[in-house]
Amino acid sequence: MPDPSPSSVPARLIGVQSLRGVAVLLVIMVHLHHTELKYAKGPLLLGEWNSIGIAGVDIFLVVSGFVLSYLAFGHFGQRQYVRAYGYARVSRVYPLYVLLTAMLIPLYWMSPALFNAVEGHQVNLLRSLLLIPDVRLPLIPVAWTLHHELYFYIVFAVMLLLPERQLPKAVLAWLLVSLALIGWGQGIPRADQGAFQRVLFNAINLEFILGMGAAWAVARGPRRGAAACLWLALLWLPLAYAAWFSLTGEYWVSDLWRVWVFGVPATLLIYAIVCRELERGIVWWPRLAWIGDGAYSIYLTHLMVLVLFGRLWAMLGLEGLPANVMFLALSSAVALGIGYTVYLKVEKPMLRWARLHDPTRSMGPVKIAAVP
Repeated sequence: MPDPSPSSVPARLIGVQSLRGVAVLLVIMVHLHHTELKYAKGPLLLGEWNSIGIAGVDIFLVVSGFVLSYLAFGHFGQRQYVRAYGYARVSRVYPLYVLLTAMLIPLYWMSPALFNAVEGHQVNLLRSLLLIPDVRLPLIPVAWTLHHELYFYIVFAVMLLLPERQLPKAVLAWLLVSLALIGWGQGIPRADQGAFQRVLFNAINLEFILGMGAAWAVARGPRRGAAACLWLALLWLPLAYAAWFSLTGEYWVSDLWRVWVFGVPATLLIYAIVCRELERGIVWWPRLAWIGDGAYSIYLTHLMVLVLFGRLWAMLGLEGLPANVMFLALSSAVALGIGYTVYLKVEKPMLRWARLHDPTRSMGPVKIAAVP
């Protein structure tokens, strides 16, 4: 099989974008439960079982590991690619995030009670703005996952400096270091862990490695067993989640176990989706691809939108089951609509400007993935 290269890799794997769309919908589902509890008045439609939606985060992490690795095959050891990769990662993550955070800072100054109630409304604004890990949640709470993304970007940049033949050894080394750190973290209560320890000790970092493994299987393997992997993923998720619940009685899967409950089926799923698209032209749920395109904007904005919509809804005083159905439907639609509008009107122009002013363009054309 020829190496993937800028000319042979599809510009956009629609199935992957659709999977990102599913991921952000799952995350929205989790937070819908919280807003329904707080703002809706009537029989609750969602419950603690809604926590299964945290699988959306695991999908995002596996997708990141997959896409960045898949597009990098054929470019390991090329410093030109490493420089382009670094610029693409920074320009992809920071501009929109910093803009949204900066817009929230004045609101935090005026009314800190609106933020981080779980941790006494305390937020380190500078660390939030710069995406530096902290023991408290960022101003945009869901941005805690970006700390893990940035960690992966740094580790992967080091791997890109190596010849491709050294990649398996490098991944194995990172796997062993990650397992050692996770084991170390099990002996330290979370309350006693520092900000960077909470990132390094978290087992979800293994999901980037799972994504890299799926990319290797697609790019270097025979691309067989896609149908079997698809069915295995669809069976694995409910069975693993049921096993977790039966053993613990908890709906929320712990960080240590979610890699097995959510990360493994996500890996099998992305392998199956990409293989079927590349080999047979079968695209998985293409109508969700537009949500995947705007997933980053939707992810960063949806919680703020849901809370604001919930506060406005509570002022209406509507009660009963029909009102709750309407609340869930409208709040979901508004969160998606506003998030996608931010993507079209803010994020997309930012990305276009960043590409036009890319200092690495003079080094030649290099294809870099548009994740997260």
